[in-house]
Amino acid sequence: MVNYWKDKNLAVGTIKNRLADLRFVSKVIGKTNIIKSNADYAIGSRTSVATLNKAIFNADFSKIQDQYLKLSLELQQAFGLRREECLKIIPSLADKGNKLWLKGSWTKGKIERSIPIRTQAQKDILRKAKDFVGKGKSLIPQHKKYIQQRHIYNRETRAVGYKNLHGLRHAYAQTRYKELTGLECPINGGKTSKAFSKEEKQADRIARQIISRNLGHSRVAIIKVYCGK
Repeated sequence: MVNYWKDKNLAVGTIKNRLADLRFVSKVIGKTNIIKSNADYAIGSRTSVATLNKAIFNADFSKIQDQYLKLSLELQQAFGLRREECLKIIPSLADKGNKLWLKGSWTKGKIERSIPIRTQAQKDILRKAKDFVGKGKSLIPQHKKYIQQRHIYNRETRAVGYKNLHGLRHAYAQTRYKELTGLECPINGGKTSKAFSKEEKQADRIARQIISRNLGHSRVAIIKVYCGK
């Protein structure tokens, strides 16, 4: 089971939490030796600072057959959306002129948020999505449920060579970091925080706060995973 989780690229913390749950169950049923220690499973320490850049820049979706999905992926790339968000989004409702509004029922944790619309490319893909589905319609076809469209998402993205597309959020975060600070982020070869001037430290801090809000994270510290430190 642990090897399966590793093959699925689950985070170290997630695997440790699942093993802790299994140990609790084994203790309740009186079989405490069923689940070995984390070290026995060669599970490393948690880390919150990225050492490998997982960003996916300029992803090619031209071979995606499902037009609904293709638009979802283009929105995901343009705005750093999560998978659920890019599928459930209702483009006509989300478009607030200078910002993209995400309804709570579309997001992780059911917390609404807004993402600035900064570029012409973002405006173009949003307009294309609105024109395609019409007013009040989501990017899930009316005859399908969310789970069905999610399966199509997984199947078609893997078919064109992507194991997962969380790297689109990494790319969005890194692009925003450079826009906001004028600096390349540490994970992409830029200076680390130890080398920052006083002004750069302030710009870095403000940028991370903004990016965490844009991505829908409650903790600023998580941006280390996307941009390094």
